[in-house]
Amino acid sequence: MGMTSSICAICLCRDGYTCVSGPFQSRDATEFECEVCGRYAVSRTALVSTLDQNYHPMTFLRRALLSHRIRSANDAGRFPDMLMTDGIDTLFADDPQLPSPAQQATNIVRYIGDTVASTGVTMSELPPNFSASVGSPSRDFALGLAYELKNLNLVSGYEIPDMNSAGNMQDVTLTLAGWEKYEAEKKGQTSGDYGFVALKFGDDILDPLMRDHIKPAIATLGYSAVDLRDVSRAGIIDNLLRVQIRDSAFVIVDLTHDNAGAYWEAGFAEGLGKPVLYICEKKKFDEKKTHFDTNHCTTVPWDVDKINEFVAELKATLKRSLNI
Repeated sequence: MGMTSSICAICLCRDGYTCVSGPFQSRDATEFECEVCGRYAVSRTALVSTLDQNYHPMTFLRRALLSHRIRSANDAGRFPDMLMTDGIDTLFADDPQLPSPAQQATNIVRYIGDTVASTGVTMSELPPNFSASVGSPSRDFALGLAYELKNLNLVSGYEIPDMNSAGNMQDVTLTLAGWEKYEAEKKGQTSGDYGFVALKFGDDILDPLMRDHIKPAIATLGYSAVDLRDVSRAGIIDNLLRVQIRDSAFVIVDLTHDNAGAYWEAGFAEGLGKPVLYICEKKKFDEKKTHFDTNHCTTVPWDVDKINEFVAELKATLKRSLNI
């Protein structure tokens, strides 16, 4: 059987764009190809439960976030893992959020810049997948940000209002100021509203330390804290790391386990000129130190028996690093 016209299981075709669906291989699942969300597959169980149109916990914003995740995988040239009930529940267990409006605006500059740079011509219009690619809750919202960027002389294009749809913009490219922002952003010279934390996953001590102490401490300074688990999606893992570190305001790296990945992430952040703060379990740091390239860097040791002292020192060090 071929693909036939249908309603997208994720975005529900709210913006009026089309979707087709059909059987997914020989599995009890359906494959969708949506102009907004992209290509993905959904198990039958998820289709009639978690993604059902009348399932109230699957809010408009959650659907927008899932659409952004799927489209990001498509944009990276990947077909995402099949959506299943437990996977969707796990995704939303920690209440992940869409990119902030400021980050969406940065994503718009990046999206337009990448597209024009790869083709050598201006974009004839902003395509249906535009809002999902940049992480906006709706096309109206994404276009509103694009119009604001045009008013700020970062984006060039002609606005096309439409009483029956979200409208569009034609002949879209970046201005000289927009290209300067695009280049600065690619080099990590702009900062988001979060700190990236590099650490070993699945550790019985580090996981609660991150969840119960580091994240709340950073939140009091006006930033969120994320690690790769918070933003994981189908794609090339190295590229995801680079993007998250590049867009962060600072990076915290735990060296307790001599994790090679954490050292790589620290080096990448240092190379971009990001503020990097090292943490390490106190006994390990006192007895064995860390690699000689980092043992002279600012390090805040932590002790599970003295968490309050660690949190106070962590916040004070971040304030100094960020000039708060």
